[in-house]
Amino acid sequence: MAGRMNVPEAQQMRFAKGPVMKKTVPKALQPTTLLVDHNLRLALPGWAPSLLVAFRLIILVRFFAGMYGTISDCDEVFNYWEPLHYVWRGKGFQTWEYSPDYAIRSYFYLLVNSFPGFVAQYFPNKRVAFFALRLTLGTISSYVEAVLYRAAATHISPHIGRYLLWSFVFSAAFYGAASSFLPSTFAMYGVMLGSAASLAPVDGGMRRIVLSGLGFAMAAVVGWPFAALLAVPTVLEQLFVRGTKEKVPKGQQAGWAANRAGNLAIALAVGASLLIPVIYVDSKAYQKLAIVPLNIIKYNIFPQPGGGPTLYGTESPTFYLRNGLLGFNILLPLAFLSLPALFITTIVDPKRFGDQRDRVPGQTSPALSLAIRLVPMHLWFAVLSAQPHKEERFLYPAYGYILLNAATTLYFTRCWLEQAYLKATKSPYKTTQTSLFSNYTRAIMVITCLISFGRISALYNYYHAPMAIYARFQSYELPRLALKTFPALYPTASNIDVSLPFANFSVALDETQHLVELDPLDALDLRLCLGKEWHRFPSHYLVPDQVEVRFIKSEFDGILPKLWEDGDVAQQSKGLMGRSTGVVPSGMNSLNKEEIDRYVDVSTCHYLVDLDFPLRTTPPPALEPRYAVDSERWDRVFCEPFLDNENSAPLTRAFNLPIPTWQNYNQFGDYCLLRNKELL
Repeated sequence: MAGRMNVPEAQQMRFAKGPVMKKTVPKALQPTTLLVDHNLRLALPGWAPSLLVAFRLIILVRFFAGMYGTISDCDEVFNYWEPLHYVWRGKGFQTWEYSPDYAIRSYFYLLVNSFPGFVAQYFPNKRVAFFALRLTLGTISSYVEAVLYRAAATHISPHIGRYLLWSFVFSAAFYGAASSFLPSTFAMYGVMLGSAASLAPVDGGMRRIVLSGLGFAMAAVVGWPFAALLAVPTVLEQLFVRGTKEKVPKGQQAGWAANRAGNLAIALAVGASLLIPVIYVDSKAYQKLAIVPLNIIKYNIFPQPGGGPTLYGTESPTFYLRNGLLGFNILLPLAFLSLPALFITTIVDPKRFGDQRDRVPGQTSPALSLAIRLVPMHLWFAVLSAQPHKEERFLYPAYGYILLNAATTLYFTRCWLEQAYLKATKSPYKTTQTSLFSNYTRAIMVITCLISFGRISALYNYYHAPMAIYARFQSYELPRLALKTFPALYPTASNIDVSLPFANFSVALDETQHLVELDPLDALDLRLCLGKEWHRFPSHYLVPDQVEVRFIKSEFDGILPKLWEDGDVAQQSKGLMGRSTGVVPSGMNSLNKEEIDRYVDVSTCHYLVDLDFPLRTTPPPALEPRYAVDSERWDRVFCEPFLDNENSAPLTRAFNLPIPTWQNYNQFGDYCLLRNKELL
């Protein structure tokens, strides 16, 4: 047109046809997760810390737990801390499970966790190894928890990810479990890694299923074989469920199924390969072919007549519910409501699962995919609750799933609140501007955090006495005894008054800048004895090598561990790392029958650890006298308060809250280190 008007070509205006501009949704608002927020303000990712930031948040709490947490399970001490101490230092208690006749404990698991023990050999105080290992376990758990948080935020919902992160940080259950030296804790690590990988959308690729299978295999092969049950929903999804993004052309269903099955087979093969080093190390230790995971399954499912785990106690079907409430408080009921909440949300707010029109025929609904990711916790509770023998640590592998389910329910209830508000106000604008929804979730998280603090405080203030007693034994009583008995060996500390109380004695030692070596105490052949308090012994790692630890007879009539027998290694068994791990010890049985050779006479004990409850009116049993009040034979070296459960209220003994009258409902006994007046 311009040319027709004789306008120079360089000055002509042209309306060129360019590409049609398509309306694009901001990347932050694109639905890349199973759950979608149609409230635009909430659809923004919000605060979603990186993996490294989440790791830093969690590890602060895990380090505190590693340093100040208690040991609540005697199996942790006698089946893991003691064998590890024996492997590294040649001294410790052996349980029947480590006899080559039974071989249901894995030395491979010990070696996987032995690096801190190896490093600690170069420190004069072996307590370093104990706390170094606990801090290492806390570090591993912190990373694994952060990985699961990021997977939930990326593949399910950023909101659920945030709730999960805060639950990890403040959970009383994780506070106790994360730093525990138990295979069930290792299984928890593996399950969380496997579940983090399985949260990704299922498709025809291999990466997701291999990573997931490797995590679950670590949990089952190195940790606890029964943890494999938690992988069942992932396996079934891999075989039979199409992804939320996957498109399978018509006529290619058979190829799709074959590809899925092939990838699963590769994942199973990779996971099964972990058995090779496990079998090798355990067979080397026991000096025979030892497949420990298989032995564990046989013992628990097909026990010999008169044997099996029920010998160590049975509990009611509500055991895990009651214990779960202590560790997870209001999050546990929320976790159990996750599947009903999911179903309700599909009815009252189906848009949370995306637009149905965006899915092609055959694609799986995000609701079904999410249900598959939530069901392992429910499966675990159902199976474990049906077993007569129950222990709190059996729940550990499912801990990550419990918090994931709880976070999901919290998100769904928030969605219902949002929908109700929108229906009441009929104003999408007001819905996007109100802070009601965020305040609701904050209130729930604050409440559960405060209750968790109360539980953690109770564990420390009510049950920390054994850890304190053994610390004072090494840092106060034994140095004091060395200075008193061998004053000429410590000339720089000879002016210290050994009768000073603990705090003043420690200050005096610090002022002289003198480290009291305990080696001269070898000449005294000191013996520390445990009676009814044998099950709270925190391991030889917290008792100096100059002291022998033995048992005295109490009312307990089951089998106790015995000191490891050092046979002629060169002739009988090379064992593991030069130890007699392949020697069959005498006096072992799997029927929990008492072995009398475990005991020594109480008169031979230089020191005794005992617990005394003054308010219990029932006369003590004949084999468990009140040693702590027998002032003719025993001196109280140091005593710490220990909760008297029988005379305390159920609520106040479970939680320690900053309420003025709270402790009025609790009663305490004396957890004491006693010194034999005749021998010392």
